[in-house]
Amino acid sequence: MKVEGRVHHPRELPVTVVVSRRPTPGKEQPLVQWANDVVEVASTFPGHLSAEVYPPSMPDRPDLVIAFSFSSAATLSVWEHSAERSDWLGRSAPLVEGEARAHAVSGFEGIFSPSLHAMSSPPPRWKSAAVIALALYPASLLISWLIVPQLMSLPVAVRVLITTALVVPFMVWVGVPWLTKRLSGWLQKPR
Repeated sequence: MKVEGRVHHPRELPVTVVVSRRPTPGKEQPLVQWANDVVEVASTFPGHLSAEVYPPSMPDRPDLVIAFSFSSAATLSVWEHSAERSDWLGRSAPLVEGEARAHAVSGFEGIFSPSLHAMSSPPPRWKSAAVIALALYPASLLISWLIVPQLMSLPVAVRVLITTALVVPFMVWVGVPWLTKRLSGWLQKPR
């Protein structure tokens, strides 16, 4: 967009790529270990935000699914074209059948993408609500104790705007991801 002789570049949005691989019969556990090792290597790359491994879940989802998130398409591209990734893909050959299937999403699409949720077997809504509440409580308590008293002279709409601007990023980038990782066994238990 050009405004008054200046060129403004839109800020790059985070990108998530979801890859599914069909394990060779009997190689499910080695493929899960391989995926965890790949995630560990990817986490050392600049721009890496997070990654999740979803083991095969028979009979609903026979594929292993990995979701990688990077800060931008450019940082994802560095990982995708790296020698390390190429080496790890070669190591997977005896563990998988067929070709990898990938789906990339960016920005808010990654939060609401039906294909991402369908592939990763999301937990029941009540478990998601519990994680959100567990992350929201300490953030709200801390803000109410430390920040809100400093804002009392402002109109209520401005106070709510400021507290929301503090709570939402905490929830999206810190609270919910941190709890989701620590509660992953409970979140992914069969229904």
